[in-house]
Amino acid sequence: MRIKKTKNLKKILLQTVSICILLPVLVIIYMASYTFSLEDWKNFDPHSLEAMNQSLVIYDNKDSEYICLDGGENRRIIDVCSLPPHVKNAFIAIEDNRFYEHNGIDLIRIGGAVINDIKSGNLKEGASTISQQLVKTAALSSSKTVSRKLSEIMMAFKTERVYEKNEILSLYLNMVYFGNGAYGIEAASLAYFGKHAQSLSISEAATLAGTLKSPSGYAPHINPEKSLNRRNTVLYQMLENGYITQKEYKNALEEPIKAQTRNSEYAYGYYTDAVLNEAADILGLDMSSLLSGGYSIYTSLDTKNQEYIENLMDDDALFPLPADDGEEPEAAVVLLDPDTAQICALVGGREHTNRLSFSRATGMRRQPGSAIKPVLVFAPALEYEGYTSTSFLLDQPIKFGDYAPRNSGRTFRGWVTLRDTVAYSVNIPAVSMLDELGINRAKSYGESVGIKFDDKDNNLSLALGGFTNGITPLELASSYQPFANGGYYSSPSAIRYIKDADGNIIYSSSSRAKHSVLSEETAFIMTSMLTSSVEYGTAKKLYCRNIRLAAKTGTTTYDDAVNNKDAWITAYNSDYILSVWTGFDKTDSLHSLKKGETGGSCPAMLAKKIFEHIYKDKKAPVFNVPKNIVEVVIDSEALYETLETVPAMAGSETGISEYYTYNTAPKAYENDDIRENTPAFYYHDIEQ
Repeated sequence: MRIKKTKNLKKILLQTVSICILLPVLVIIYMASYTFSLEDWKNFDPHSLEAMNQSLVIYDNKDSEYICLDGGENRRIIDVCSLPPHVKNAFIAIEDNRFYEHNGIDLIRIGGAVINDIKSGNLKEGASTISQQLVKTAALSSSKTVSRKLSEIMMAFKTERVYEKNEILSLYLNMVYFGNGAYGIEAASLAYFGKHAQSLSISEAATLAGTLKSPSGYAPHINPEKSLNRRNTVLYQMLENGYITQKEYKNALEEPIKAQTRNSEYAYGYYTDAVLNEAADILGLDMSSLLSGGYSIYTSLDTKNQEYIENLMDDDALFPLPADDGEEPEAAVVLLDPDTAQICALVGGREHTNRLSFSRATGMRRQPGSAIKPVLVFAPALEYEGYTSTSFLLDQPIKFGDYAPRNSGRTFRGWVTLRDTVAYSVNIPAVSMLDELGINRAKSYGESVGIKFDDKDNNLSLALGGFTNGITPLELASSYQPFANGGYYSSPSAIRYIKDADGNIIYSSSSRAKHSVLSEETAFIMTSMLTSSVEYGTAKKLYCRNIRLAAKTGTTTYDDAVNNKDAWITAYNSDYILSVWTGFDKTDSLHSLKKGETGGSCPAMLAKKIFEHIYKDKKAPVFNVPKNIVEVVIDSEALYETLETVPAMAGSETGISEYYTYNTAPKAYENDDIRENTPAFYYHDIEQ
């Protein structure tokens, strides 16, 4: 006990003597700073220390962080009060053990440094306090000159007058560089140990504190041995200053350093790119400001489905054959939640090469082929023109002015129901329907579900996807929302909400408008017809047992229909909308899809894989029948063969179920005059 008291008395005596000796020195420093016209400290505003770049953190649909990005400084600002005492004390012990006692400079330490500098003949000893290191890091160069040192001292004084000690320590621990690409204690803790700073052990805290003297020399991933020795020095200082007990010291010495290097993988590249672009647009920021502003973005990313789809991109068996020169066809996939319009997964190509790579899912515009028919033709015709699934359409050669649409294979079916027109993707009846509906009405509905048109898009070829500029896979997927959710549309988004650096929600996707664009009845009947495409039509390769799906394929031709250019499928249920595109980035004589490679081949097989993965461990939903829809059993032979027999009701041996609204449901008649007594919708186009 007497030894301890003696040490304390010596310490007090030394402090007193040092103050008496060095106070005049401070006066000289103050006067010298004016004599040398040092403007740095005069113009220095301590509040500028708070202006630190912060990393951007992105979270998935379960609020789990999946990536941290930065604009050059990987930093996450935290409150020092959230740290356990041993973390703070590790830095104080090794960097400034009288931190809570001085007013910006440590006179005792300066005295010792001056003596050592005189002995060495240079300014080797800095004797900087935490306050001095803070202002030096933020506002001064690293050069060791008298003028820089004078400015540093005066700026430290100014800082101490503005901030309390814990505030200064917090600024310091959030600012300094730890190596491994990490700025600040939180980023360093995550980079080296994969944990938050509040969870650091005594040994880990000492390791990080030890790196500050020279991150390139003491970082554990660069020089483990030097890092270990430096850590032990910090631990000894913690013990000497009473910050840890002898037992804690011993345990910390025995703890091995298990450091890691920072994971710089750019996870889920195409999805992350879409998030960054959307966030920058929402907040009105350039990319640099977004990456360094400390924002937190909460997305709708389903990591399991995203990973699965990305892995499918490596399976050559699911894609068309490469070109003769070896170039592989590309792909784009969008998985959307129809109720919220949130993007659950997105892949813009078979390989993501670098940040903000070109995304075929959001940036590529291609003609959608027949995949657009439900949007621009069939749904508006059901909604506005009274068509039903059993309306008859005439499939035969026809010209509309100079435009003569053709069917795939150049075959003609004669009279065909709207259901079979949809299922088999018959072109000529679709063009006829658009002609009756009117291009402007079709475009008006298309615009209501996010389809963008060029001023030149005023031709009947729109019925077959003949756009001037085309549409993106994301736009196509989004346009199917009303079919899957009962008639509503809202703009698609990958972001649920965004928080600023202070944790305030500054954007929420719930504020996006949701518009009713289609009746629930029309949406269901459209869906019912699109299920036939999967059951027996062009999308039959999509068929999955126990997974009820509706879908429409699309294929665009190249080289006068000898080869193809684009292959599409958009498929959905009430849980998800999935849009898949395959093709070559630039189509020419060497780079085109073979004639048999259509939306019903590779895209359908890809879509099947994805839906089977989604529902491998859960039950798929069914399409619920709206209350204003009636199911009617009609005579299929009469409907598809003779066109001259009134459809039979339930009990017919050839009966099939069809859905109608109450206003359009058929009735059985005994009168032989079919034209007069059969509801007109059965023969909607016969009069034409």
